[in-house]
Amino acid sequence: MKKFVIAFLKLQAKLVKRIRIVDVFGTFADAQSMLIFMPDILEDFGIARKFIRTLTDSFSTAKLHFVMRSSFKSLLDGNLNYGTIFVADRDENYMGLPKKDLKQRILATKFDIAIDLNNDFHLLSTYLCKISGAKLRICLDNRDREPFYNFYFRSQTHKNLEDKYKRFIQYLCACVNPEKVKN
Repeated sequence: MKKFVIAFLKLQAKLVKRIRIVDVFGTFADAQSMLIFMPDILEDFGIARKFIRTLTDSFSTAKLHFVMRSSFKSLLDGNLNYGTIFVADRDENYMGLPKKDLKQRILATKFDIAIDLNNDFHLLSTYLCKISGAKLRICLDNRDREPFYNFYFRSQTHKNLEDKYKRFIQYLCACVNPEKVKN
C-alpha cells in the first residue's frame, strides 16, 4: 500500500510543482525556526544525534524542532534547548501517512527550513516536510525525494553514514557561518 501512496504523492507533486527560487544563504541567515527530521532507523539515529549539538550551536538564533520516534526519547540529551515532536506508531495511518493530530503539531509552527536526516526515502518524514510550509526543504540526495525537496546534499566521498552526516552538517553550518568553515 505504501508503494502506491508514494507513487501517487510523487505524481501529484510533479503535476503541481511550482518553480520557486529560494535564496539559500539568505534563508539560512534569516531563519527563525527549523524543523529537523531525525532518522527513523535506530542505528542511523544514533549516528545523527552526535551532530545535534553542532546544529543547535550553529543555528543559535533559530528555534530548532526535532521530529523523532517517541521510542528514541531516552537517547536525547535533556540539557539542550530545542523543541521535540515525538512520533509514535499511533500517529500514522495504515498507508504510512500522518494522522490529523501529527499534522496539526507540524502546522502549528511556521518553519523557514526543514531538514530530513533520513538516509533513505522515508514516507512520513517526506510528507511532513512537504506540508511544513518551509521555504527551504533539504535532504540527503535520493532520486525518490526529488519532487518533495528543493535542496539535495550529495557526497561522493563519504565512506560511511557518519562521514556523510559530518560533511552534510559542515556544509549546512558553512551556509550560516562561512568564516568558520573547516576543511
